[in-house]
Amino acid sequence: MNKKLLAATLLVAAAMSSQLAAQDDPNAGDPERGRILSDPCLGCHGIEGNMTTYPPYHVPRLGGQNPNYIIKALKGYAGDDRVHDGMHAQAADLSEQDLKDIGAFFGQEAAVEADTEVQPPESGIYCVSCHGVNGVSITTEFPHLAGQHADYLNETIRQYLNGDRSDISMNAFLNMLSDEQLNELSEFYASQPGLVTAKR
Repeated sequence: MNKKLLAATLLVAAAMSSQLAAQDDPNAGDPERGRILSDPCLGCHGIEGNMTTYPPYHVPRLGGQNPNYIIKALKGYAGDDRVHDGMHAQAADLSEQDLKDIGAFFGQEAAVEADTEVQPPESGIYCVSCHGVNGVSITTEFPHLAGQHADYLNETIRQYLNGDRSDISMNAFLNMLSDEQLNELSEFYASQPGLVTAKR
């Protein structure tokens, strides 16, 4: 990746991180209560290598994920921003405190520190400002990608592109990349140390 372009992108990331700092509160929830509330979640997300039936892809790793992003994702499933019947049923009746506690539980096992020596694929320039150089996010508002399953990342991309997930910025970035570039990015982030399968 061009070093000047990377430096400029990291400056933008730092500015965004500063603007979002007031929203970042990974300690807002009770992880022990979140562990109890998350017991149904771990029937799928707590089994290493667990896969969905159709379409087949790995259930995402949530251990070490950003707490505020967990909250955002669950609100998306509870509403209309994300389409998934099973997740909607799980998320629909959660209170704001429930969401904070669940986020705190999954976020307990922090992802590894960002490695600025890692060089993502050239197309990764579009991802760095939110998801960090090697997939360790710059703020808890955005998900860590490091260590996530490649096929799950590809499924997520498909959902954004076909409208099952709503995010204007994500759709704009993804539409600029070829299928080959998108797959390359998924494989790169999956190869980085980071997220793990959550444990009870």
